[in-house]
Amino acid sequence: MNELKIENLSKHYGKKAALNNVSITLTDGIYGLLGPNGAGKSTLMNIVTQNIPADIGGGIFWNGEKTSSLGVRFRSLIGFMPQQQELYPTFTAERFVGYLAALKGIPPKEIKGEAARVLELVELSDCANKKIGGFSGGMKQRVLIAQALLGDPKLIILDEPTAGLDPKQRVIIRRLIGSLSEGRIIIVSTHIVSDIETIADKIVMIKSGEIIENGSVAELCEKVEDAEKTLENLYMQCYGDE
Repeated sequence: MNELKIENLSKHYGKKAALNNVSITLTDGIYGLLGPNGAGKSTLMNIVTQNIPADIGGGIFWNGEKTSSLGVRFRSLIGFMPQQQELYPTFTAERFVGYLAALKGIPPKEIKGEAARVLELVELSDCANKKIGGFSGGMKQRVLIAQALLGDPKLIILDEPTAGLDPKQRVIIRRLIGSLSEGRIIIVSTHIVSDIETIADKIVMIKSGEIIENGSVAELCEKVEDAEKTLENLYMQCYGDE
């Protein structure tokens, strides 16, 4: 069982608090990080993945060890799909994933097999040698998820993986994420309730840089007031003014 523990994490940009004293413990399973744009979701994920530093005073721990001390060992356990990641339209899917495998430090002799493995996981084996420029939006998102799976990471972080997709493609991505959860912690950031409520083991709701709710869908739905007890109505209850 893996454990990611976040303790008293804060991040300020000048006087503005992007995160304010966030603490939470995650174990294997799928977590929906839910909140409107600007709530602090991307800041939290970028700190966890060591892309930006947190303010002094907080800490992140992986299986009891501080991630700042683990350094490269911790980063090798992470698969990250940022919201904005450039795809090279002239690259084939295999070449793009292989290129990122090399950047991640996967040994050269293993890259071709690893690229084939992750493309098969996202059901793109038949398109491995086709150029990304001709892919649909959903196929491009699956390529980005594939690169996040390189090296069999134990912590997968996906920032808005269904952004801009049509309903059919969003269902495909949801099913894919749901199939990957065994033996891993998966964090999926979104502001679209329907994209996470059917697959998440727990929902973490964040507002103005603070966690305001944390629990299963059933637990959180019980907190809805004066309306049908659905996660969408809780979202409106919490964020209706934003």
